[in-house]
Amino acid sequence: MSFLASFRALTLASCLFLCARVCRGATADEWRSRSIYQVITDRFALSEGTLWMPCHTNLGPYCGGTWRGILENLDYIQGMNFDAIWISPVVAQLPQLTPDGWSYAGYWQQDLYTINSRYGSLGDLHALIDAVHDRGMFFMMDIVVNHMAFSGAADNVDYSILNPFNDAKYYHHYCEMDYSGKNLTSLEECWLGSWFVPLADLRTEDQAVQEIFGDWVEEMVANYSVDGLRIDAGVNVQPEFFTNFVKRAGVFATTEVYLSDDTSACKWQETSGSILNYPLYWPLSSAFKHGGNISGLVDMMESEKSSCRDTTVLGTFSEVSARLPAQRRRDRTNRV
Repeated sequence: MSFLASFRALTLASCLFLCARVCRGATADEWRSRSIYQVITDRFALSEGTLWMPCHTNLGPYCGGTWRGILENLDYIQGMNFDAIWISPVVAQLPQLTPDGWSYAGYWQQDLYTINSRYGSLGDLHALIDAVHDRGMFFMMDIVVNHMAFSGAADNVDYSILNPFNDAKYYHHYCEMDYSGKNLTSLEECWLGSWFVPLADLRTEDQAVQEIFGDWVEEMVANYSVDGLRIDAGVNVQPEFFTNFVKRAGVFATTEVYLSDDTSACKWQETSGSILNYPLYWPLSSAFKHGGNISGLVDMMESEKSSCRDTTVLGTFSEVSARLPAQRRRDRTNRV
């Protein structure tokens, strides 16, 4: 064996030994009782010492929230009795201003192997994850497997700038999305996005794409000590994709399936393990609004027991639309 081959083997062995000591990952049983706080990284908190300036969010800009800002506010999150956080996708985004704004939310990815420096440094990200784990909390990473983003016309995409899917062969031909939710072929093969920022739809049914994603997610989970995954736009990816993908990840995953019909939505739970519970979201919201009726909520809860494999790991969620006056004052000083 050559010196270089020996060195590579030794390096791999060392990495595997290190991973065995520090890599985490959590099962569905461990996640079942967790309360997860979602953080839109750019819009949550500035790093300490950063000069606060008004941010006109209607224009879609970056507002300056960082991983360091989240770390410095973990007391706030944990103080509300949350024991896990879910942050925005961490990978590099479409870099330029578009008529739709900037990619502050993290879902217009262009390079899966580079982090988004607008959120901070690699050291900042690792420091955040370490601090989360030091508190006994879980870390959930948001990821996208449906698409890559481009600024320009859908029929003129420069695939060479997209990493690692840098060729048209990895993508479905362009077609406009049917957002009715009734055409599953359209949901799985047509493109999300807009005229200004088309989201090139990946051929996740192809073996080559599946293998590339499998390699990538293994690295992400190991490199960042990820406890769980939230998978964006899961309904736009055929359910069969997730069987091997989640197996390669080796951690709990919950998938965004934006459908109101539980029979259809729970097909994704069969392969990914968990979905965000949108079928329950709408009757839940309706039940507790003024003049609402709770019978629809009860009916959906009963229906899900037969449609879904395990309702105890479905992601039920709430949205906070206002804060207490004291918190609003605090927000003006150290939050975006």
